[in-house]
Amino acid sequence: MTFVGVLIAAWWSAAEWGSVSPLLLPPPSDVLEALDRGVIGGLWWEHIGITMYEMVMGFVIGTSTGLILGAVFAFVKPLYQAAYPFIIALQSFPKIAIAPLLVVALGYGTEPKIVVAALLAYFPVMTASIAGFTALDPDEHNLMRSVRASKWQEMRYLRLPNAMSYIFPSLDVAIVLALLGAVAAELVGAQSGLGYLLVERQGYGDSASMFAALILLAIAGVTLRGAVQLLRRVLPRSIAPPSRNG
Repeated sequence: MTFVGVLIAAWWSAAEWGSVSPLLLPPPSDVLEALDRGVIGGLWWEHIGITMYEMVMGFVIGTSTGLILGAVFAFVKPLYQAAYPFIIALQSFPKIAIAPLLVVALGYGTEPKIVVAALLAYFPVMTASIAGFTALDPDEHNLMRSVRASKWQEMRYLRLPNAMSYIFPSLDVAIVLALLGAVAAELVGAQSGLGYLLVERQGYGDSASMFAALILLAIAGVTLRGAVQLLRRVLPRSIAPPSRNG
C-alpha cells in the first residue's frame, strides 16, 4: 500500500506541476471523475459486462479444452507425441494477428473475442494438466493397479487429485490471459467492451477515461485471480490435491 501511495503522489505531482502533458498523464482528479461518470453513473456497465462475458466464456472453453486434452494426452502417449508439435506451433503464433481474420469470419460480435480468449487460456492449463496427470507416485499407481481399478477410478481417485496442485496455478494465469485476449480482440474490431471503449476514448483524446478503463482492467484482473484462489479453498477435500505433509 505504501508503494501505491507513493505512486499516486508522484502521479499527482507530475500532473499538477505540468511536468507531463495532460494528454499523456491526466490528473488523478480527472481519472476519478471519469470513473465516477462511467461506473457510478452507469455509462460503462454495458462495456464492462460485454468484456466480462467474453472473458468468462473464453476462460471456460479454453480451460475445459486444456483439461480434456491434458487427460487424453496423459493416457494416449502416441497421440500426445503426434499432436503436441502442432499445438506448440499454434501457441507460438501471435493470437492478435489472427483477430482481424476472426472478425472477418465471425463479425464484430462477441464470438471472435471469445475465441481469442479461449486460445490464450487453454495452453497453460493443458500443459499443467499433462504434468499433473502423469506425475504419479509409483507406489500409489501400483496400488491402484493391484486392486484392479478402472481407468475412470484411477482418474477420479489418483490422477485428478494429484493434478490439482498443478492445475490451479495454471488457472491463475489462464484467467488473466483470457481477460487480456478478450480486450486485445476488442481493440482490433468491436462495437462494445472495454477494449472498444479504449479505442473510442483515444479517438476523442480523452486520456482520463482511458486511464480509468485501464484501472478497471487492473481491478478486474486482481479480482478474477482472487476468485480462482477462493475456488481453490472451497473445493471439496475429495477433489483437492493430497497433502504433501503426509
